Amino acid sequence: MSASNRPAPAAAMPPSRPTADWLAITALRMGIVAFAGGWLPVLGLLLAIVGIVLGIIALRRSNRRELAQIGLILSIVAALFNVVIDVIVVMSILTQLEELEGASTTLLG
Repeated sequence: MSASNRPAPAAAMPPSRPTADWLAITALRMGIVAFAGGWLPVLGLLLAIVGIVLGIIALRRSNRRELAQIGLILSIVAALFNVVIDVIVVMSILTQLEELEGASTTLLG
């Protein structure tokens, strides 16, 4: 067989990404959404918890560890921030309730 009759070699296929990369990307997205929505008392905390879980799973299974790490860090910071916001909201509600009870006692007095 001559060199001109040989078929051209197939182009090298780029290595395919593992299917677990979506975990790292989703962990990053959840971290961003949880951080941005951290001012929402309960929703931000739930999103942060989901981001933390996905970040931990992605660290173990994904080749894109840097995305998983960033998502995990953002989710942890969002969870801490949201706990502070939740405490502030609860303290504010309790303070308002005490003021309302004091005002109603004065009015009925």
